Amino acid sequence: MRGVWISVQPQTVQERFQHKIVTGVIAAVTDPAGRVLFIKQQRGPFAGAWLCPGGGIEPGETATDAVVREVYEETGITVQEPVFVGVYEMRGTWSGGPYHLLMMGFLARGSGEIPQGFTGDHVDGARWAHVSEAPLHSTDLKLLTDAGLAAFGEGEIASALAADGITLRVFR
Repeated sequence: MRGVWISVQPQTVQERFQHKIVTGVIAAVTDPAGRVLFIKQQRGPFAGAWLCPGGGIEPGETATDAVVREVYEETGITVQEPVFVGVYEMRGTWSGGPYHLLMMGFLARGSGEIPQGFTGDHVDGARWAHVSEAPLHSTDLKLLTDAGLAAFGEGEIASALAADGITLRVFR
């Protein structure tokens, strides 16, 4: 008798985060005016937070292709030449249970305004803002610093992450 492999796909956002390490991309996108692109996350562990855009890598897709696609799907902004910054491993617990994210961070250039009336994929809004004016989430502090867009100290980053119950490791 031969064995049969059955793949069961999680049905809810909570199940998706509980049953595997979610692997994806995150991008610090800048424009010629020095602003950074942010999205308001609609679901998942960081729902309601303003974050750098990003998401999952689809089968057969490169990480850089995923950056271009995710930024466009979430904001309507096209980016050029994403440059790898580091890998950000994030762990914590939210109302849906534990989560474990492995996100490849990139720095990219974008231009133009977010299209009027644009509705992004799984986001509740998108905006350009200077880092000093944005309501930053603790998970973005390290990426923005590593990308040369901010200068948050290690202690400040660690305190913000601890306040949110997040463990973050960076690999380069």
